[in-house]
Amino acid sequence: MDDLTNAKEFACGEKVFSVLPKEYADTPVSSMLCGNFIEVGFGYQVESMWTELFYNRSFEKVFPIAKGTYDWFGGNDRGLGNDWTGEEWYHSAYQHNRWYAFPGKDRPESITADATYLTEKTPGYSLTLSQVPGGVHGSHCLIIDNFDDRFAGVAQDGKYLRKGERYQFNGYFKLLEGEGIEAQIQIRETARPLSDEPLVSIPLGPVPQEGGFLHADFCLPAFQGWATFALLVSGGGKVLCDAFSLMPVHSANGWREDAVEVIQQLKPSVLRFPGGNFGSFHHWMDAIGPKNSRKPEPSIMWGDLNYNDVGTDEFLDLCRQTGAEPLLLVNMFHPSKQHYFLSFPEITEWGGLQRHGSNITHVLDKEEGIEVARKWVEYCNGSISTPMGKLRAQNGHPEPYGVKYWEMDNEPWRWFTKEEYAEYVTRYAKAMRSVDPTIQIGICSYHTFSDVIEDILELCGESVDFIADRMCEPFNIKRKISILRNYNRTHTHQIYYTDTEALQNRDLALAPFTKDFYQKHDIGFCQSRRTWIYALTMAGNLLHYQRYGNLARFMCFNNLCNTSGQSCIEVSKEESILSASGILLQHMARTQAAYPLRIEGYEADSLKSIEIQASWDETRTHLVLNLVNKCDQPAPVTLDFSRLGRQFTSFQSTRLYAEDGSVQETIRSHGNIHKEIHYGAISSTQPQTFDLPAFSFFEIILSDT
Repeated sequence: MDDLTNAKEFACGEKVFSVLPKEYADTPVSSMLCGNFIEVGFGYQVESMWTELFYNRSFEKVFPIAKGTYDWFGGNDRGLGNDWTGEEWYHSAYQHNRWYAFPGKDRPESITADATYLTEKTPGYSLTLSQVPGGVHGSHCLIIDNFDDRFAGVAQDGKYLRKGERYQFNGYFKLLEGEGIEAQIQIRETARPLSDEPLVSIPLGPVPQEGGFLHADFCLPAFQGWATFALLVSGGGKVLCDAFSLMPVHSANGWREDAVEVIQQLKPSVLRFPGGNFGSFHHWMDAIGPKNSRKPEPSIMWGDLNYNDVGTDEFLDLCRQTGAEPLLLVNMFHPSKQHYFLSFPEITEWGGLQRHGSNITHVLDKEEGIEVARKWVEYCNGSISTPMGKLRAQNGHPEPYGVKYWEMDNEPWRWFTKEEYAEYVTRYAKAMRSVDPTIQIGICSYHTFSDVIEDILELCGESVDFIADRMCEPFNIKRKISILRNYNRTHTHQIYYTDTEALQNRDLALAPFTKDFYQKHDIGFCQSRRTWIYALTMAGNLLHYQRYGNLARFMCFNNLCNTSGQSCIEVSKEESILSASGILLQHMARTQAAYPLRIEGYEADSLKSIEIQASWDETRTHLVLNLVNKCDQPAPVTLDFSRLGRQFTSFQSTRLYAEDGSVQETIRSHGNIHKEIHYGAISSTQPQTFDLPAFSFFEIILSDT
């Protein structure tokens, strides 16, 4: 393994490296560097953090899970199959709980492209469930045809109920056939036989002939665990049901309180929303106002259905609660979005033209898209005297949100040529800034636009504030930073760098040892994202960004929540935790490092397995040392501080480590990443040796007090 690492560079601590007073950049490290990315419609990210307990609450025809989703969750790596429950990353928030005819029992879940997630009949009862067009929310509703003489209806498992919590049910009902038909709710302990009494039965009263919403609430003072929700109607009736909802009365404005708390621990500087590929087909106005007036939409790229219960207002409230700056992704309308993922033949890597199989009609008019974006800025930032500001106030938010960061579509190279993109970015920016001149606008600088980003900047650079990149490879970052430095040197208007969807395991971004480690441990592309060595790779990439000062403004780690462990937090129905990457990102989000310093005899490189970095804090009174070991060999590192002209007398060290690089931090097994904090005295008048064990991260802060 020696030839795969740079351990020899440190000569078992015998080589002395001098920390120099020369700084890499003349601006401090951005305080916004550590951000995250949320994509609606994929990964069960939003759904798990939101408190709605029903899956498919309005009985829609579920959009098939796409191959891209299957691959992300591990299909390419290890033949995932249709049953995900045995995977290490799997937990209860990934469940696709069917609606099924009740009394009855649900079958074991299976993820297939043709799944309906509805069981229409149950043995021993004259009962039929059917999904039909109509209802009051979405395009479909449920018909319960109970021509039995007993109460029967529909149920859904997967409700984790907490002791003493009060829950509220709302649902729309309309009597289609029968007289005097009554409805009731039963909450049952899932593991108990159907012959047992329910935990609670709640009469809803007669089903209205004219149609209307029925409500109920309940509390289980002594029960905590897995429960089944059942809605039953009396025999001899035919009832239409729609727009069900079951939520706890108390929450963090609709968000899970434990999810908000773990995001606060993570402390993301920026949260990007609502995509990703989802954002390229999303119309923001479908996701505001009363939740049952919102428009459910299929997730075209990833599959499944999004109810838009979480839209602009809910997301911006989450940012307020967690202290994150929102980054909103603007859908730039284009006629090719009607049919295609890729719209021009010169893209041959993925086979040229590719259809997505849906007929999209509402995001096609390029001129209309400009006005829709302008209205979004007005909704978020306009005063109450503006039409959209007034609408925001009607929706319960009179004060402007002041959203600063806006990104111009996701992967726009799929539909736009570089000239067309630059033209419309300029026009969008003018319209959006007519509402709020202070907003900052970012443009795509990756994939096929990566090679032409200089051309795009020359065409529209005066209209934008940052490039939105998506490649952690060090050579790519260096190249893009060089392009920006050249641009900023020759233009009055200044542009900065961001990575708005950062992945850490592309081959060209991996140290040789890490590549070999994945191969020898049979760790595939998707599985690697859950490992501790992946988190250590992220730490090295962040140190790289730090060396560019404020020119590298922020990185949105992909993802925030629930994408088969490729996330900083995992939120099951029972609990919320930080993942391996989340634990490390949590620490780096709070770093005092502000001015990285050159180290004589050491060339910084994020492709090294063992990395060292020294930085002044913002006041240049404390020295911050970061030591990262991404391999299985210890590496004593000896540093000389004498050329800094300071004497340090004390230190505080934080060590994060795991027993092996393949260790994961999951709902099934957490507590595997360890943390040690030490304080002590130090003498900087002579070189100091720091032991750096295998698979570990150190931050050591030196001071003179």
